[in-house]
Amino acid sequence: MKWLALLLLLANLVLAAYGYLQHTRPHPDANIPDFQMNADKVRIVAEPPPAPIVEKRTACLEWGSFGDLELRRVREALSPLDLQDRLSARDDEVTTYWWVYLPPQPSRERMETKASELEELGVPEYATITEPGQWRYAISLGAFREESAARAYLSQLRSKGVRSGDIVRREQELVQTTLVIRAPDPGESTKLVELATRFPGTRMQATECVR
Repeated sequence: MKWLALLLLLANLVLAAYGYLQHTRPHPDANIPDFQMNADKVRIVAEPPPAPIVEKRTACLEWGSFGDLELRRVREALSPLDLQDRLSARDDEVTTYWWVYLPPQPSRERMETKASELEELGVPEYATITEPGQWRYAISLGAFREESAARAYLSQLRSKGVRSGDIVRREQELVQTTLVIRAPDPGESTKLVELATRFPGTRMQATECVR
């Protein structure tokens, strides 16, 4: 029975040791007064303000301005780029413009002959005028907002063999169109600049897109 007495003695020693440790262990809340005593040293760190949202701006190319005849040619030239809804147009009304034309012919038949000659020379864009008045049987070759653009186009026509073309300043309401290409990539920009050289007197510039 000695072993039983030893076992009981050992159990009592373990219980006594456990009680002593529980009594001497600091209470979990014992450090709270220390924190309170150093309250003047506690700093409240403000949450940093959110980073500003930087709006990404989109670049556009504006190219113009064009009258009806030139606008058809330009749109055909742009069709291989397949710009779809990234190509838009802005119309501006002007009252003074420079008109490139072939003078009135003596008859309708002579006007039609001149028109056929234009097509043979590679000038497919023109408009014949048949309404009574000063310009009856003349042939319109294009209208431009600036004189320099009209003269540049006339020079191009003469290089093709059009000898009787002329320019006149007119006062009349006319719609001129500027084309806007939204967010062109570098390859498209290069092609657009190359295209612009085929239309002398026009102007192409980079702008911030208008929403």
